[in-house]
Amino acid sequence: MLELFGGIAIILGAFVTLVSIPLIITMFVAMFTVHLSYGFSSIKTIGLTPSGPEFGAPGYEVNLLCIAGLFTLMLIGAGRLSIDRMMKRGKDPSG
Repeated sequence: MLELFGGIAIILGAFVTLVSIPLIITMFVAMFTVHLSYGFSSIKTIGLTPSGPEFGAPGYEVNLLCIAGLFTLMLIGAGRLSIDRMMKRGKDPSG
């Protein structure tokens, strides 16, 4: 539920800082409990068959990328067309 509604909130730019914190925690948990044992790389080719390449389990590279993206959103805030920005304008009398 967190990933579904948190992802929707991030896309809409609603409560970005508030939603990013539990999403970052979720990414760390997934990284340490599942992906760490597979190494860093997100794409591992384990073989080549006549129908194409076969890929192994993903590493923790994508988790780190998501954490960096969420942390960046927390620092710079949502964009001009976000719900957060619209709510801020509604509270600010100068517009």
